[in-house]
Amino acid sequence: MTSLLRRLLLSAPTLAGVTALATALLAGCATPPPADSPPQGPADDYLRRADAQVLQKENVSVKVAVLRPWESQAVFGVPLADKGIQPVFVNIDNRSKQPYWFMPVYMDRDFFSPREAAYAFTGSSGHEHGGDNPLERSLSQQQVRLHVPAGGQVRGFVYTAASAGIKLINVELVGSRSQLQFAFARELPGGGFDNQGLDPARLYGSQALPSLTHAQLRNTLRALPCCTTNAEGTVAGDPLNLAFVGTQHELLVALVRGGWDFTDTTNASSVGHMISSMLTGSAYRSAPVSKLYFNGRAQDFSMQRARASGISQRNHLRLWLAPYRVDGKPVWMGQISRDIGVRLTTRSPFLTTHKVDPDVDEAREYLRQDLLLSSSLGRWGLVAGVGEAPQSAPRENLTGDPYFTDGLRLVLFLSDTPRPIREVEVLEWDAAKAPASTPATR
Repeated sequence: MTSLLRRLLLSAPTLAGVTALATALLAGCATPPPADSPPQGPADDYLRRADAQVLQKENVSVKVAVLRPWESQAVFGVPLADKGIQPVFVNIDNRSKQPYWFMPVYMDRDFFSPREAAYAFTGSSGHEHGGDNPLERSLSQQQVRLHVPAGGQVRGFVYTAASAGIKLINVELVGSRSQLQFAFARELPGGGFDNQGLDPARLYGSQALPSLTHAQLRNTLRALPCCTTNAEGTVAGDPLNLAFVGTQHELLVALVRGGWDFTDTTNASSVGHMISSMLTGSAYRSAPVSKLYFNGRAQDFSMQRARASGISQRNHLRLWLAPYRVDGKPVWMGQISRDIGVRLTTRSPFLTTHKVDPDVDEAREYLRQDLLLSSSLGRWGLVAGVGEAPQSAPRENLTGDPYFTDGLRLVLFLSDTPRPIREVEVLEWDAAKAPASTPATR
């Protein structure tokens, strides 16, 4: 990235020119980042949140709550959030006749032990000199116990690694005769992500959206424009190659379960962070995603799956809420592609853009496999509508990157409960051809 920085600096006539350019870019994104929610309510409000939803199987009931930063500080006396530690309260009520073992590793493979969490603040366990560490004692005493006796109850905390946006919480119980799984998904306040600004009522008003049958959905998707556009709608961009059926919560949970990250809103802070990450090669997993347009508006929100190596390589998808429903659930149009690097361009206000893998069908198929792997799909199919663009005659997106495609859209019906791949239905809509990257044989 040093060479890229040098080329950017040499392209500006003076240091003042570079400063003015950066100032102008950031001024165009003047929306301030939203602040995290201030402390509200009593410190034990997490108990009331836990009571709001209880899952039950085979005479075992479970409830959970994620502690907010100010709550964990009030409970434990130290800012655990500052060390990337997010306590999760777990209550297991076993009214069955067999004991179970609780497996925290199914909730978070990177969870902290009580002594590890205490050491992050004190630098000592207190045992080296025969002393006592009050923080260690408090964390240990409040840790949830692993053995859940028959007819008994356990409650306490798992010290998980912090996450934002949505927290997936899996409570796995193993007994001698059965294994029980309880899956929770908790949306968390704060974060400043672009999905948090979506307001369906603002987009379509209060009227009920028309409901389509599966056959009507297939015909509607076939008739939609092939591609996203620029803001004016005059130039075609990347292909509109996805459609989801599911609630926003189901969509976010499915993607987070597959390792996808939320996207920061575009503002001075996020743009500055993004430029710094491009120049230094540092990681920024929630970097803003540039705007593309469909039906006259930019994407409602974006998600991305980045490599740990930095911002240059990531899969990202843009999503638009459609004005109809299927099976009583919203429909989302989407565009997905894979970024494989960064290059200079005059077509971007930032003078740089991501280099897109020209085989856009590969990113589309990656998503299908990813959601199958995470057991998030109920059914899927392919429909025409994008239009074929062979490798010998590729199209270009808005920044000049070529791409080729078999011309199909992937339609993904999300499942509200985990579903193994053997139970996922395949819709026989439009058949996929040989990959566009494969030369035709004679």
